[in-house]
Amino acid sequence: MEQIHFNNRTFFSKYERIDQELTDDLILDHLHHKVTLAHSLILPGQKITNIVIDYNGDDAQRFYHHLQRKLKALNIENFTPFQSKTAKHLHVYLHYAPMPLQKGIQLGKIISKKLSDKLPGQWRIYPNDNLPEAYNILNLPYDQL
Repeated sequence: MEQIHFNNRTFFSKYERIDQELTDDLILDHLHHKVTLAHSLILPGQKITNIVIDYNGDDAQRFYHHLQRKLKALNIENFTPFQSKTAKHLHVYLHYAPMPLQKGIQLGKIISKKLSDKLPGQWRIYPNDNLPEAYNILNLPYDQL
């Protein structure tokens, strides 16, 4: 198991990195829960095109309803919700033109702060500067909502 040392903490990688093309067969295996595939949010050149809100709480429907209002208030209209592995787990991808990683992290913190005004903190925002780059990955979603 790979160990990653970051900010005086040790992380243990739960994924095996495989550098190969993503094929239709691999995606089908993922959708049928035979394998778990993950993707990095950080592109070459320290750029991102998505900020992801990873919700794992008690009421995904209520969270998503509240999130939609907050995103609208922030003039964020280009987003896609996905069902993850369990019914209580929701990934919401906010789509952007390529932007520097640090700008995306700061925008994610603003969004998280706005959400925390009304909701208990049952989400994480990715990318996240409190995690090493190898941990700024997410499982591929299963179904679009």
